[in-house]
Amino acid sequence: MAEATAGTAPATAAATAATPASAETKYHILMGVYVGAWGLVPGLTPKLIPLDLGWGGLGVLAVSFGAFVHAITFPCTDAVAEVWGAARARLMVYVGFSVYALAIAFYMLGAALPPAPGWPLNEAYVSIFSQAERMIVASLAATGVAQLLDIFLFEQLRRRTGPRWLWLRNNVSTAISQFADTTIFYSIAFYGVIPDAQLPLIVLGTYLVKLVITVVDTPVVYLLVRWINGPRGGRPPPGTDAPS
Repeated sequence: MAEATAGTAPATAAATAATPASAETKYHILMGVYVGAWGLVPGLTPKLIPLDLGWGGLGVLAVSFGAFVHAITFPCTDAVAEVWGAARARLMVYVGFSVYALAIAFYMLGAALPPAPGWPLNEAYVSIFSQAERMIVASLAATGVAQLLDIFLFEQLRRRTGPRWLWLRNNVSTAISQFADTTIFYSIAFYGVIPDAQLPLIVLGTYLVKLVITVVDTPVVYLLVRWINGPRGGRPPPGTDAPS
């Protein structure tokens, strides 16, 4: 009997130790997806696609393709904030924001460097990836404010609702932060460039796309939280949280 007890003790200890490691691996995977998305956004943002809102009297608006990749980031931070808390979600934002700024810097450096002799695509490359200072400021400001606002609102709502109503926290925090992101970006980047009558329509059109994606990604947040917690549904130990 003593041998059986001694034999099972290491196995129990190993299983207990493996749980945080498994949760940590999932956190690192989400961090990788989040940071990778921000690395992609600067290269996809210059591509504009049409959005037909003629049914609403707004006509056909141009929407950045980067908005769809940008939408991937919010379920990641919401799921992390739900499971580990705001500190770890903010850590993701700091790392993602740094990679985003670094990617913009490299795109601009590539546009500024002289092309190899005979390379015919330099003008096209420069026209796409050389961004005016105003666009850079708008992009960085909108990104930083929106991502941190999303986490702040999510955390405040969780304190009031407890573990219930994840769908409410996800939709309210993301909808408000996406509106802030869209408004800040277009106001800084295009105020005085686009006619005043058109600017609100572009903001509205882009925001509607993001709002639809926000509602659609709600099941994704639920799936991510369930995946992190595992089949038993318990939150990872508090010791896995990171300092704010």
